[in-house]
Amino acid sequence: MRKSESKWSVLRYLAYFSQVGCTVAVPPLLGCFGAVWLRDRFGWGNGVVIAGLLLGVGVAVCGLRDFLRFTERKARESERKEKMP
Repeated sequence: MRKSESKWSVLRYLAYFSQVGCTVAVPPLLGCFGAVWLRDRFGWGNGVVIAGLLLGVGVAVCGLRDFLRFTERKARESERKEKMP
């Protein structure tokens, strides 16, 4: 592997790492903050906060699952490229 390819590979993995962080962290936070806003604005109970948090965690899990499928597909494609002459 050449030096320039190695540098782009490191940047690609850094982008993947930051994408996973955003995919996992943002949905539960938005769900929780949105649920707290709904509770304060409309006077709903604390159950809406639990529901918002669970919804956010569910969205994060689905996003993580899709990202892992994407990386697995990319790994298979790179293996095929290496095997081809």
